[in-house]
Amino acid sequence: MTSSTCHRPGGRAARHLLLQILLLLSLLVPGLTQECPHGGGLWGTAKDTVRTITDPVGDSLRSKYDGLSDKGRFVAGACAGFGASRLAVRTTVKSVKTVGAAYIAFEALEYVGILKEARTEQNKQLLAQTKDYLLRTVDGIRHDMRTQLSPNKISKRVKRCMETDKSGTVGFGTGAFLGFAL
Repeated sequence: MTSSTCHRPGGRAARHLLLQILLLLSLLVPGLTQECPHGGGLWGTAKDTVRTITDPVGDSLRSKYDGLSDKGRFVAGACAGFGASRLAVRTTVKSVKTVGAAYIAFEALEYVGILKEARTEQNKQLLAQTKDYLLRTVDGIRHDMRTQLSPNKISKRVKRCMETDKSGTVGFGTGAFLGFAL
C-alpha cells in the first residue's frame, strides 16, 4: 500500500460555491442591505460592506439564476437553504460558546480584582465610547431583526416568493430542513 496525502478535492470550488450561495441569499432577502437608521455601529459597517460586495455581482447572479430550469432552481434553492441553515446553526452555537466563555473570564477577572484596577478616570471615557458603540451595534441588529423577522413579514415574503419562484422557494425550504435535521 502506498500512503498518500489526504486532501479535499474541490476545496476551492466548494468555497467559491459557498460564496455564491451567500451572495445569492443576500440578494434574496430584501432589507438585508438597507440603511441602518440607528447610527451604524459595527452592524451598519457590516451591512455597508455586504452592499459593496453584492451590488456589482447581483445582476450577474440574478441573470444566471433566471436562466435555470425549474430543476436547476430547485437544486440552487436546496443548496442555498442547506448552506444557510448550517451557517445559522454553527454561528449560533459559536456565539453562545463565546458569550459563555467571555462571561466566565470576566467573572474571574472581577474576582481577582483586575477589573477594579482597570476602572480609572482615564479609562472611563474609553469605556463610555466602547459602550456607546456596542449599544448602537446591538440596537441596529435588534431593529433589523424586529423589522425583518416579524412573522407577518416572513409570511408575506414566502407567499410572494412562492408566486414568483415556486421551485426555488420549495428547494430552499427543503435544503433548510435537511440542514437543520442533519
